Amino acid sequence: MAAKKKAAPAEEVQNTQEGVQNGAQCVETPEPIEEPTPDEIAPETAENDAGEAPATPLTLEELEGLTLPGDADPDEEQAPQRWSITDDGCADWALKKIKTERDELDRITALAEQEIARLKEQVEKAQRRYEQNTAFLTSMLEQFFDTVEHKKTKTGTESYRLLHGQLVRKPGGFKPEPDHEKLVAWLRQNGYENLVKVEESARWGDLKKQITFTGTIATITETGEIVEGVNVTETAPAFSVKF
Repeated sequence: MAAKKKAAPAEEVQNTQEGVQNGAQCVETPEPIEEPTPDEIAPETAENDAGEAPATPLTLEELEGLTLPGDADPDEEQAPQRWSITDDGCADWALKKIKTERDELDRITALAEQEIARLKEQVEKAQRRYEQNTAFLTSMLEQFFDTVEHKKTKTGTESYRLLHGQLVRKPGGFKPEPDHEKLVAWLRQNGYENLVKVEESARWGDLKKQITFTGTIATITETGEIVEGVNVTETAPAFSVKF
C-alpha cells in the first residue's frame, strides 16, 4: 500500500511566502485532504480541529484573482468562499474593492440616467405630438360628424360607425365638484356633522422631543408619565464602511 502524503509543517508554509512583494495575506481554507495516520501528524497540524487542513495564506495578487459572489454566474452553483480577512493589508484591499464597485455603480447609473433622460424626452415629444394631432383630427371629425346621418339613442347619444371605429357624441350634463372648505363649514352649521370626515394624527416630531426611552418604555421627560401607543422595536447592529 502506498504511503500517505504527510501534511506540510506550518514553518514550510510560512517560508513559501517569503520574498512576496506584498506582505498582506488573507487565509484560505482548502478542500479537506486525506487524513494522515496519527504517527504522521505534525505537532502544528494536530492542534487543528479534526478533519480540518492547515490554513493557506493568500497574497494581494491572489486576492485580485478571486471570484467574488457578485462576479459569479447566478445560474451556476458556486462553491463556498474559503478565505477570510486576517490583517490590515487584506482589510484595506477589501475597502478599495468596495470603493471600486461603488464608483462603477455610479458610472453605470450616470449612463443609465442619461439614457433615461433621452428616452423620456422622446416620450414627451411623442405625447405632445399625439395630443396636438389628436385634438386637430378630432375637431375635423366632429365637423364631418355634423354632415352625415347618424344614429341617436333614447338617452341622446349619437354615433356614426366607420371601418376603424365609430364617432360618438354624448349629450352634455353636470359634474359636481366639492369646495371642501365651504362645504364642511355649511355641513357643521346645518347639523350635518356626521357627514364631515375628520382625520387626526399625533404630531410625532414634536412629541418625540419630549420623550425619554427606557428600554421599550416611553415616558414624558418632565413628568415621567408613561406614554401609550408608542411601539419600540429593537434594531440589529449595523456595520458599514466610510471613505
